[in-house]
Amino acid sequence: MEEMIVNKAFANMMDENIITADDGVTIEMADRTRPDQMTNYEHQQDSDTNALPPISPKLVVATEKNHKREIDGNEEKTRSAVTTDKKQKREIESETRPTRYIPIDIVESLLTSMNPKDAMRLSVACKDWRATAPKFDPTMSKTPWLITTEYQNLTCSLRSVVDKEVTFKIELHGYPVTRTLFCNCSHGWLVVNPSNHSRMLLLNPFSRAWLQLPPCLLEPNFFLCMSSAPSNPDCVLLARDFINQLYVWRPGDQLWTFEKDRVELFDTIISFEGQFYTWNNHIGCLTIFRVLPLRLRKLMLPCPIDRSDYFNSITSLVECGGNILLVYVMEHADESLVVILFQLDLEKKMWIKLESLGDRALFMNIPFKHAFSVLASEARCCANCIYFTHFWQLSSHVEFISYNMDSHSIERFPKLVKHGRQQYTYSQFWITPNLS
Repeated sequence: MEEMIVNKAFANMMDENIITADDGVTIEMADRTRPDQMTNYEHQQDSDTNALPPISPKLVVATEKNHKREIDGNEEKTRSAVTTDKKQKREIESETRPTRYIPIDIVESLLTSMNPKDAMRLSVACKDWRATAPKFDPTMSKTPWLITTEYQNLTCSLRSVVDKEVTFKIELHGYPVTRTLFCNCSHGWLVVNPSNHSRMLLLNPFSRAWLQLPPCLLEPNFFLCMSSAPSNPDCVLLARDFINQLYVWRPGDQLWTFEKDRVELFDTIISFEGQFYTWNNHIGCLTIFRVLPLRLRKLMLPCPIDRSDYFNSITSLVECGGNILLVYVMEHADESLVVILFQLDLEKKMWIKLESLGDRALFMNIPFKHAFSVLASEARCCANCIYFTHFWQLSSHVEFISYNMDSHSIERFPKLVKHGRQQYTYSQFWITPNLS
């Protein structure tokens, strides 16, 4: 009887642990608390009255996290200590070894004695050098430079008119120019007249390009004018011989072209809008012509000034802001300087006196009678001023002068580089950088 009661109780307990799903599948649930485990736990509690209560799982996890944070903190302190040691070591080494930083004033001194192209290559060294190098690259602006070349010297110097203390050198190696001087400058190119040793030579000191013109039986001896840079296919170069016969060369020509008709003698010549203009002071004749074939027109214009009262005088035609100017530079017996400007009016066939250049400046190569104008705001030079070189007033200590049209005052610029003792041993020109 007792056995039947025990079996029934066990069956009821098993039924409580079984759930029948809606689809008829019977699922047995896990027994959360086994009777024998409860009995053993109660027995353990009774037998060991000093035992500690069970540790919560949450407390265990928190303890492990704290321990991990302590380990991470120790590693961070170790890394910080290593970094500090390395920094201190670098500071000690920097104090005991030579510095790797070069002051900017030394960098500028180096750049001024280097070729512009080589100076620009140094711009990749660091940020400071990259910011400094363009200041010494004349091709970065439209500012004219004073270039000086010496006889049998392959090094020429450039001097700035903006930063008056800036000068540097250009090497001319690889060109057949060792036995003569440059005689003129046009559109950024230096010109060497032909001689017994060489033919006429054109050289660009900035792009390193050079061009030797063809020989001729009746060889032209004097460069006259160039309409544009010789790298331009439309360039026309004029030269003459001892009897004033005209020769023409264009890019690609293998020979000079001789013009049978002659152009009247003239004092100055320029190229303007596809034509050449010459001016003769003695007879007051303006000649406008084209070449190949020669087509010319003569205009008799009264000479706008009487030069007989002056001790020295030089006349030059120059294009200025789309107009043709006639510049008279004269000197009194007391060495006082007078500059007078006239603008050509073709419709009225006369010269009109000009009082100011406005925002333009003129650069005149004396005594070569070659001049050009620039916009002063672009070239960063003084507006309404005329810059002269090879002037008769120059002394051994003065390199060039500027004449202010407003105040009629003269500013003299001392030489920074020593040249030959005699003027014929070196030549100076105003040159505008041109990479073409």
